[in-house]
Amino acid sequence: MAKVEVDTKGIKNRLKSYKSFKAISEYIWNGFDAGASQILVDFSFDEEVGNINSLSISDNGSGIDFSLLKDKFKPVLKSEKKDILSSNSSSLLHGKNGLGRLTFYHFSANAIWTTIYKKGNTYQEYSIKVDSDTLDDYNESSPINSSSSTSKTAVKFHGFDAKFSKQYFELHVIKFLKKEFCWFLELNKSLGFSIIINGVPLDYDDLVGERDFKEICISDYKFNINYIRWKSAPNNQPSRYVFTSSSGLTKHFQTTRFNRKGDSFHHSLTIQSDYFDSFIFGKQNGTKDHFNTSAIDDEFKELTRELDNFVRGKRTPLLHQFAKELVEDYEKNGIFPTFNSSDKYQVLKAQDLKSTVQSLYEIEPAIFKELNKTQKKTFVGFLNLILDGGELDNLFVILESVIDIDSAQREQFAKQLNVTKLGNIIESIDLIVDRKRSVEDLNKLVFDNSLYAKEVPHLQNKMEKCYWLLGEHLRLVTAAEPKFQEALDRYSYLLRGEKPEETSKELVEGEHKLKEMDLFLTTRTIYNDKIENIVVELKHPTNVKLGKKEIDQVFNYYHQIKSTDGFNTNQESWKFYLIGNRYDGSEFIEEQIDNLKHFGEKYLAYRGKYDVYVVLWEELFTDFEIKHNFLLDKLSIQRDNLIEDEELLLADDFANVERSSDQASEVTLDKIT
Repeated sequence: MAKVEVDTKGIKNRLKSYKSFKAISEYIWNGFDAGASQILVDFSFDEEVGNINSLSISDNGSGIDFSLLKDKFKPVLKSEKKDILSSNSSSLLHGKNGLGRLTFYHFSANAIWTTIYKKGNTYQEYSIKVDSDTLDDYNESSPINSSSSTSKTAVKFHGFDAKFSKQYFELHVIKFLKKEFCWFLELNKSLGFSIIINGVPLDYDDLVGERDFKEICISDYKFNINYIRWKSAPNNQPSRYVFTSSSGLTKHFQTTRFNRKGDSFHHSLTIQSDYFDSFIFGKQNGTKDHFNTSAIDDEFKELTRELDNFVRGKRTPLLHQFAKELVEDYEKNGIFPTFNSSDKYQVLKAQDLKSTVQSLYEIEPAIFKELNKTQKKTFVGFLNLILDGGELDNLFVILESVIDIDSAQREQFAKQLNVTKLGNIIESIDLIVDRKRSVEDLNKLVFDNSLYAKEVPHLQNKMEKCYWLLGEHLRLVTAAEPKFQEALDRYSYLLRGEKPEETSKELVEGEHKLKEMDLFLTTRTIYNDKIENIVVELKHPTNVKLGKKEIDQVFNYYHQIKSTDGFNTNQESWKFYLIGNRYDGSEFIEEQIDNLKHFGEKYLAYRGKYDVYVVLWEELFTDFEIKHNFLLDKLSIQRDNLIEDEELLLADDFANVERSSDQASEVTLDKIT
């Protein structure tokens, strides 16, 4: 018998914060700390009342060397694992204070360890017993030769607390073990690590928010990155990079730059490469930290930059979502000041404040962390006063004194807040500005002959993104290639939910059924529940002039749609647009438009069951200017400032540049089925 250095009362005082589920996790950690790859947790219970009858936790680790028993059980406030941890940053050992093995008293009367360890060329076996009433005593048997050919340890518990039931185990213990070991099992998945409970592997997939894989090549090295985002933070684990060798052994780890930033972005990344095969980190013989492959070499620096950029790309859209949820929570709990909903200016101020809170959260979530309700109201009220007084520079001075805002973040935030005094229309401003830029792109494609813009790859492609020029809330049904049959199939599905294979679908007949409309757009108006459809024919600005031949082409579409029942119900109205650069000189179209002026509609060239319009590109651009200039003028946005220093030199550049104002691409049946 041997005596430990702290009495039972002192031990229990140190361990009083432990719950039964956490205590059980300590024995699992003991196994992994001993080099085990598999932990078996087996329990049985009374079928009638559900009380636990037996519980054992066994591992295939190295066992407890009898000569080291005193180090394991005597200095309970100190552990040899702590010494290893302090000198080896590549270690993920759990043990810290040597008390974990005595936590069993929270759920059972005693614990008996049976351990087998290798001694020379043989295996030795012995047991250790500790009772909950005398935690400062342990009884060990003498080692004997074992018939086993492997090392292992099993701890069995007896005399269970009545509250320690099957229900408790399934609801609390397993739930805790998932959060405790998910990151560790994920890290060591390639090595076959597992926790098996009554024959079933511990499954933590319900804690996973996202998985991704990325390969990075730097110099002659290939780095395989496994990324995982957790729905909630694993127990006591930071977000970090773990660097492993080609065989999967952990060589080094460090927290990511996005660790614990006040948001809910919990993540783990494992980086595997033969680059780390000769990787050594630590303090040896009192010397400073070093790497055989240096952690400050160019490859490692580049790897870290790539990892940071990758994680930043994962975090940014989540921050936007988290920020929206924060604003919704603040609204629900009355954090925002009260504004008069019948006063438009007050409504704009309210929206402005919400946008500012959301933008600020996306830059630094930690500002909003752990504030009580009074603090939240005070901070939001302070922001409201700053915005109301236009003291944005003072806001930056204050923010920069408490958080680290880099120049890019400051510039981004400043853009959002300084476009107008009312930042609530930030999104609208961005949309208007990008629409303006898109019109400038189109203007270049139409009027700059040096670009040699083509009709389909350039004008057609750009108009597929800018069909808001013809009206709001439109949906692009087809563009360029689909024939009338495909157009009808998509149209029927959008309006009536009729898939071609689910109905005796109507077949399009007629001499023009194989024609292709440049743009076919549709929308349902709210005020009268009418379907409004638009067909557009685009013409090359240089090679094609508008005359009878071109408008006759539009009438071919007109008659094909008119003769197809599926395109005609009591709800539909149709408008046809011919858009080009100039007339052909015959005055055929000009006379048509002039004869219909009395209807008071610009560009109207024919009125019948459907209407036909002919619009020049310049007129289309002018209409946009008239419609939007009052907003642009109010916002003091200068035309020259709208055209950023983007290096758009070729027609392809102007046609393919992406803007926030870009409309959704055309509907396809495979996307909406």
